[in-house]
Amino acid sequence: MSKRPRNESKEEDVAETRRGFSPRRRRPLVRVQARHAYTTTFAAHGSKILAMLPERFSPGIPVFDTETLETTVRKVVGASMLVHASVGDRLVSFVFLYLDVLGPEPPPSPSPSPGPVEESPWSWTGVEPLPHFDSSHVSGNALHPDGRTIFMSIKDWDTRNCTFAFDTERLEWSHLGDWLLPFQGRGHYDRELDAWVGMCRFEEGEDHLCCCDVPPAARLGKDVLFDKGSIRHSGATLVYMGDSRFCLIESLVTDPNQSLRVLRITSFGLKYDKGVHKNPTAYLDPVAFWM
Repeated sequence: MSKRPRNESKEEDVAETRRGFSPRRRRPLVRVQARHAYTTTFAAHGSKILAMLPERFSPGIPVFDTETLETTVRKVVGASMLVHASVGDRLVSFVFLYLDVLGPEPPPSPSPSPGPVEESPWSWTGVEPLPHFDSSHVSGNALHPDGRTIFMSIKDWDTRNCTFAFDTERLEWSHLGDWLLPFQGRGHYDRELDAWVGMCRFEEGEDHLCCCDVPPAARLGKDVLFDKGSIRHSGATLVYMGDSRFCLIESLVTDPNQSLRVLRITSFGLKYDKGVHKNPTAYLDPVAFWM
């Protein structure tokens, strides 16, 4: 391989310095001269790196393929991507109050004759229902190891701190609870650790890594424990008794004036085999007592 003349190398280094680039001994593989205000404007999806541009720049974005070493220009939604996740063959992007999905990249169109090849558009699609919050309030996010659910923690939204989950197959949002993921930005799942790993969001550990157990997938039991739609039903409480035993206390109205209540108490044991729960068998005698 021939080397560049020394004077030519110096001239290129001076030219790069004037343009704001630091001179390097090795030439960069690819260079994007448009400046990016945030690291969140870059997204990795499959073998591609998408350089999302802020809104004030051109709507065309460079997409670099690390396998073919090719750079193409694609369309982008009209704002910088604050939260994004690569889920299977789709890229999910959460922008302010909107959710957009970049579907699978279409295969290149065959060219029956010499000449330019017209490729199918690789475009974004808006998804409903819309989120219940603004993406600028997302403090942390992570992809569940099921490969389809995105967890998002929302800080200081309507005076609340809470975490939501979005199922990318059912297109459904779920409120998980009033708690926050412990990391700032994105958490990464490690299968050997069986945990999410990210940068700690708390002040006392802001320069440390932190790990977080992955919440298990929720499963719905088969048994109906009470009729919530009944006019007699006034409320219910589930009490954990230890050793896989539970007690359900239901409050029932007994008179038309709703001034009297009766408590229906049911205790039961559960066995869980990671797939579905097992129903109580005949040898599990019910336990009854007065209050």
